[in-house]
This record gives sequence, structure tokens and C-alpha cells, in this order.
Amino acid sequence: MRRYLVNIIFNKKTLFTGVFFVSIIFSSIYPTLLFAVTCNSNSLSKPESVTVKWVYDGDTLLLTDKRKIRLIGIDTPEVRHHKQKQQAYAAKAKEALRVLLKKSDYKVNLRYEEERKDRYSRTLAHVYTPDGINIESWLLEKGFATTMFFPPNVGLADCYQKSERIAQQQILGIWRLKHNQLKLAASLPSRVKGRVRLKGKIKKVIQHKKSIIMELESNSKRHIEIKLKKKYLRYFKGLDTDKLWGQTIIISGFLKNKRNKRSISLKHPSQLRVIQHKILKPTLKWSSQNAD
Repeated sequence: MRRYLVNIIFNKKTLFTGVFFVSIIFSSIYPTLLFAVTCNSNSLSKPESVTVKWVYDGDTLLLTDKRKIRLIGIDTPEVRHHKQKQQAYAAKAKEALRVLLKKSDYKVNLRYEEERKDRYSRTLAHVYTPDGINIESWLLEKGFATTMFFPPNVGLADCYQKSERIAQQQILGIWRLKHNQLKLAASLPSRVKGRVRLKGKIKKVIQHKKSIIMELESNSKRHIEIKLKKKYLRYFKGLDTDKLWGQTIIISGFLKNKRNKRSISLKHPSQLRVIQHKILKPTLKWSSQNAD
């Protein structure tokens, strides 16, 4: 009886150990199958099967039918072209995508949303491998891309945000870079521009006819404006812009810095997170200069 029990315990241990090592080996060979999110939605078109001829960079492809495809919902570091220097992780993102596509002999499926062309006449599409891996999500999870949404093509925004958070939490790829770290808006040097993630307090909200301007606190006379066009308000369900005064937020986006003006355009709620919900009401003692 004792030998029988020992044998069962040994067999269970062996089975567990075997499964453990098989899982490690399997995950090292097929990491995309274990971790990539499918990111499907009924709002997308039916898949169109195509073949990739060339990989320009992590978010742009050339098909054999000569169409240029811009992946929806993400932005990857820029490779060297014309006079622009290559950005960190650009080559790695491009090579990772090329290797993934090679596994399926460069066959992919395209799925479209409402807007099918961008201003450069590139075709906008969500791209999938034949076995259902969403390439945008895969690149985000690996830390080779950031989310970037342009309405009305926001059908997979929630899914892509979850994939991005995986890489952020594990500090993978581009999230190891200093310029992608969260910075305080109040202490941001006036010369900074480009993609940023900022934390700060809104010290002014101005309602215009077609847009809402939110001004972030700053240690510079050149304050940072967050611009939200009212045509995008339908994507910000539950956001009361009148109550944003005095709130602390985290904002992500492209910081424009020219002509003594700094601004970030807000187009999708993924760019904005309110982290302080205490509503402050200005009084006669308050002014934009002494508010903290």
C-alpha cells in the first residue's frame, strides 16, 4: 500500500514537472500562440486574404497588389528615411513583424472599419495572421508599439489598450526608454516635443464653439493646452468637461511645440485618465497664478 501511494505521488510529481517543462518549451517556440490577443469585433468587415510583399516598418506594409497598408490603432518607432534618423526599437519592431509574417508565408487577412484611407492614400486595416493573431495587439504586447486612435476607426480601442498595458506593466521594449516614462507637466522643460505621457492639474477650462481647451499647470509661461474638438465628445461617454477644473489627469499624445505654443490634441478617451475626482470650485481668492 505504501509503495502504491509513493508511486502515485511520484507519478503526479513527474506529470506536473513534465507539463511544466513542456509549457516552457512550447511558450519559447510559439510565444504568439500563447499570449497574442485575437481582438475581434462585429463592427469590422469580413476578412480579405492578401499577401505581403514588403515590410516598411512596424506599422506599414506593402502588398503584392501594390497597396500600401497602414495598421489601424498603433504607432511604431520610425525607421531611417529621408533626413529623419531611425528611432529606438524601430529595427526590432520591423524585424519582429517580418519574422511573424514569414511563419505564414506572408499571408494575412485584412479587416476594415468605416474609414478605409488616410490622408496619404494608404489603406487602413486591422491585420491578422491566418490563424487569427491580431498583429496590432501582438506588437503592442511585445512593447514595439503604442496605441494611436483616429476616429471613427476605434472599434478595437479597448482591446488594444489592454495589450498596451501588458507591455507597460512589464516594462517591455519602448517602455524602457526614458522619454516614454510618465513626466510631471509642471516641470516639463519648455523645449520638449513629440510623444509624451504627462501628469498634471488642469487649471483652466475654456469652452469654444467647436472645441474645448484645457490648460495644464506649468512652470513656464508657455503653458500646455489640451485641445478636444467637440465632434469627438461622443467617444467620451460620462466625461463632464465642466468639472475638470482642478482635476489631476494623465494625458498621452503628441506634444506640438512651435510658435511659442505647446498643445496636445485629444481625440479618444484612451489618451485621458482622471486620477483625482475632488471637484474644486474657484472663489474670489483663487486665480490661475496662485492655484495649486
